[in-house]
Amino acid sequence: MNLLGLVKDQLSGAVIGQAAKMIGGSTSATQSAMDGIMPTLLGGLMKKSSTQSGANALFNMIKDDGHDGGIMDNMTDLFSGGEATRQATKSGEGILNGIFGSGLGSVVGKIASIAGLQRGGASSLMSMAAPILMGLIGKQVKSQGLNASGLASLLGGQKDYIKAALPAGMGDELGLGSLLGGVKGAAGNVVNTATNVGGKVADAGVDTAKKGASFLRWLLPLVGIVLLGGWLLSRMGCANPAGDMADSVTDTVKDGAGTVVDGAKDLAEGTKDLAGDAVNKVGDVVKGFSSTVVDGVKSFELPGGLKVGFKEGSFGDKFTSFLGVAGTEVGKRFTFDNLTFATGSANLDAGSLKEVAEMSKVLKAFPKVHLNIEGHTDSSGNAAKNKALSLARANAVKAQLEKSGISANRLTTQGMGSEKPVNAANTAAAENRRVEVVVTKR
Repeated sequence: MNLLGLVKDQLSGAVIGQAAKMIGGSTSATQSAMDGIMPTLLGGLMKKSSTQSGANALFNMIKDDGHDGGIMDNMTDLFSGGEATRQATKSGEGILNGIFGSGLGSVVGKIASIAGLQRGGASSLMSMAAPILMGLIGKQVKSQGLNASGLASLLGGQKDYIKAALPAGMGDELGLGSLLGGVKGAAGNVVNTATNVGGKVADAGVDTAKKGASFLRWLLPLVGIVLLGGWLLSRMGCANPAGDMADSVTDTVKDGAGTVVDGAKDLAEGTKDLAGDAVNKVGDVVKGFSSTVVDGVKSFELPGGLKVGFKEGSFGDKFTSFLGVAGTEVGKRFTFDNLTFATGSANLDAGSLKEVAEMSKVLKAFPKVHLNIEGHTDSSGNAAKNKALSLARANAVKAQLEKSGISANRLTTQGMGSEKPVNAANTAAAENRRVEVVVTKR
């Protein structure tokens, strides 16, 4: 059963057109986004169901939240922006958090980038797509009488369809390597390369030794013939040619064996060097980047010559050190240390401005880096107002970065309100009020 094919049948041209109107995007961009969203969601569900606890959680979600396929009865109205849309979005947000957790922001950013949509539009589409896909899966669970293990088997059987439809790089983003097969990280490729090189050289050494053995197999009988000939000549009154010839042949054998041994040694050294080079490719420092630590302050020289310094272990240190290591990892999250606002305000104070200004220097040295800026509040007060305030604070940081010369198209924002507290035991705690940046592109 191809679940992606079934869900695609539900997303008619009229439905996509309505969805495009809802998010204020083009029909083609909305279609492109949906083409990437559905296999991404299904891949996330497959990964979650790969453990017994995850499969049980998904099965209970389908059963308890009533995902039985009824949501697909009137798909056009679903994207009308009315009550049906609101309910679906609320359901979708819960599903997405259950699938992706803290990695959701990075996945949304990647979908937005692929489709050419604003981040908010991509987020809305994902929130709507999630209950549709869950409804389709729930319908299969109900009609086939599946339990949690049967659900896991159904989702695991989608591997080939997911792999064929998944946007480029999304398999690595979701950590689906072992489940899809053939999707490997850089470290895995390097290890495999080193292993292959070692294997090839070892094979070459064996081949060389075999050639040496073959060489000896024909050479030793020749020695016997020469010695026999020498003996016959000596019986005929000649001088001692046998000894000379034997010595010559013995030297030849030694030289031949020595060549084999030396060749094997050279190949072994080559293996060691190649393996070493392969390992050194992992974690290389970006060209032009360096750092030193003096009295607890880490000073960085950035590509292009700019210099910055941060207290060791601070936001600036962690953020800059991460970008200074060559790689393609995205989704990494960093929390500002000294970003403060007056209560109920989105105005940055002087200390906050300094931290943002230093961050802008780092971003200028890494022009390919894109960020999503997330605002978070505690749970005190009205939830809707908190969400609006958190977005305003994220936008304030974005605006300050733009004033410092960072292009707006490298920055997106999101207001999370009190939805993701760092202190879940006390959602009203001060540490829940924060601004975080998530690296979405490198």
